[in-house]
Amino acid sequence: MSAILFDMDGTLIDSEPLWLEAEIQVMAEVGFGWDHSDQINCLGGPMEKTERYMQERSGNIKPFGFFSERLNDVMDEKLKKQLKLIPNALEILLECKSALIPMALVTASTGRQMRTVLSQFPVNLFASTISRDDVERSKPDPAPYKLAAEQLRVDIEQCLIIEDSITGVEAGLQSGAQVIGIPHLVQMQPHANLRLINSLSDISLKILLEWYPHLERRVETR
Repeated sequence: MSAILFDMDGTLIDSEPLWLEAEIQVMAEVGFGWDHSDQINCLGGPMEKTERYMQERSGNIKPFGFFSERLNDVMDEKLKKQLKLIPNALEILLECKSALIPMALVTASTGRQMRTVLSQFPVNLFASTISRDDVERSKPDPAPYKLAAEQLRVDIEQCLIIEDSITGVEAGLQSGAQVIGIPHLVQMQPHANLRLINSLSDISLKILLEWYPHLERRVETR
């Protein structure tokens, strides 16, 4: 039995522009600039990484934890009002759901942000949802993906992970899963278990089953 484990930010939802807006706003509030190169340095990592980077960028002008809390507050509002799905994201999810392939949502965002995003999707689309609140170590550690596989009662090495960041791809590869990377903002290094695509619009369930035939086993045994 196998499953597909999806990253959230940048993979299923077009949140990276919102994160950039939020980061620019928060840094401007303390009198500092922020641009795309700063965003890339924090892309896909846990909030602790962004906190440390913003502290260094601002000369530790605020107590540690200030930037994380402020960013989460700003992003919560943006996700509620401005969230857009990545093209073809919902179509692929519904195809997999119809084919009875178990799916998990695995994100380095907070549980609160994850629940806000989930409200934009059909109910019970994912059999497992993992946020950074659910694990001691978030991506690039493989723990979130291993936990998702455990909750789905599947072998992680039989799973497919879809990611858009280097941090997320590293977590997926370290877990032992097969990984599809969507490097729209970064360059990903070749790996035997990594296949690169330009966007979710490049794939469908039919293509995924051609690449990873074992994903269909659950359908055959039900």
